[in-house]
Amino acid sequence: MLQEVAGLFLEDAHRLSAHHVEMFDGILVRLTESVELRTLTTLSRSLADLRLVPRELARRLANHDDADVAAPILRKCECLPDADLIDIAWMRAEGHLCAIAGRKAVNAELTDILLMRGDSSVLRVLARNPGADLTSAGLAMMVDAAERDDDIADALISRSDLPHRVLVDLVMRSTPRQQARLLKRARPGTRSALRSMPAQPAPPQPHQPQSTMRRRGPPCWP
Repeated sequence: MLQEVAGLFLEDAHRLSAHHVEMFDGILVRLTESVELRTLTTLSRSLADLRLVPRELARRLANHDDADVAAPILRKCECLPDADLIDIAWMRAEGHLCAIAGRKAVNAELTDILLMRGDSSVLRVLARNPGADLTSAGLAMMVDAAERDDDIADALISRSDLPHRVLVDLVMRSTPRQQARLLKRARPGTRSALRSMPAQPAPPQPHQPQSTMRRRGPPCWP
């Protein structure tokens, strides 16, 4: 029954009014209470790209215990309010967090939560996401993680919004081999900034927490 009703909704979704979507919402929520995971995953994927999604259904799918069910809605659905995403980010594990980190836009509060709770796979997704709003504290956490993870370092150096002070910090913590790799990965404008970097490591910024990681020597660009 769920597949039939969902099919009717998907067929006419582009022309349904908000009132009709709300009616479908109540029916679909009830029908999802006793179906197998594979069906829920298919439904989640079908709904994720729609402009107008039944709101309660989207919430339930996004907060589902199974990350395969939740991920399509968490990653793509624009109707989920930030408050729901924040609650899910605090409660759920890496599968859910990775999906949230890959959203088209991730606000600063949500990004900080993901950085605090996520593992390296979550941080990699955030670092590669140009729509993730990284605060000063979040960038400091990213640079700490980048010293241990080349994929995070490569993603950071490729960002167009990386502040110069963070770029300096990232490079000064890298080995010569890592610095050469970062130079290859960097955007043209960033590459020029790297080549003109001062020979001495920049002092830590007053509003950034002191890192326990050791700073390395000045960059040796090829």
